[in-house]
Order: sequence, then structure tokens, then C-alpha cells
Amino acid sequence: MGQILKFPTKRIEPLTIRSGSKHRVSVEVLDQMRPRQTRWYVQFEIQDVAGFGAIDGFTDAAVAAGYRHRFHVTSTKSSRRFVAETADLVAAGKLAIWIDGVRVRSRIERRA
Repeated sequence: MGQILKFPTKRIEPLTIRSGSKHRVSVEVLDQMRPRQTRWYVQFEIQDVAGFGAIDGFTDAAVAAGYRHRFHVTSTKSSRRFVAETADLVAAGKLAIWIDGVRVRSRIERRA
């Protein structure tokens, strides 16, 4: 049985993930202009939802090499909060996030 996550912002599409208490989250920094700044911001969000042990190995050198950082989140609520906090980076194309192997997609904004 899956669970549909609806995010509080309108920038991220709803995401169907499996029900359960442990979710695997992968993060890849795609920002070419300021990868250190983006990593630094994402690092605080990872610490907030998964603790200090989750940022082990998530360094500037790893980001520069194209490393996809993986960590576990203990609840669906925490994974939802992580995606909501990083929604601006995902919508800008600076960050890619996968939850349980499913990529978080941004909605296409049309501007006149």
C-alpha cells in the first residue's frame, strides 16, 4: 500500500511512496555555479530530519565529484518536511532528491 505525500508548497508534485517508518533518501547537488553554498544549505536540512550522523561523507569534494548522498529518514513526516524545506532548490534545478527510489519532481511554472 502506498501513501501519497502532498507538500505544502505548490512547486512540488505529489509523490507516492511506500508506507513504513524507514525511508531511504538520496540527494545530488546539481548547482554548477555555487555547489558549496547549496551543499551547506542542504546539510542543515539533512541534520534537522535525520541527525548529525546522516551528513557523514557529504563534503564539498564529494559534491564536486558528482556524489549522490544517501541517508535514512525515520518517518514519513520527516521526509515530507525535508522535501518541503528544499522545494525551492528542486524547482530551480539546483538539487535532485529521490525518496525510496522515486525522484521528486517540480511542477513546471508557466510565466507570461
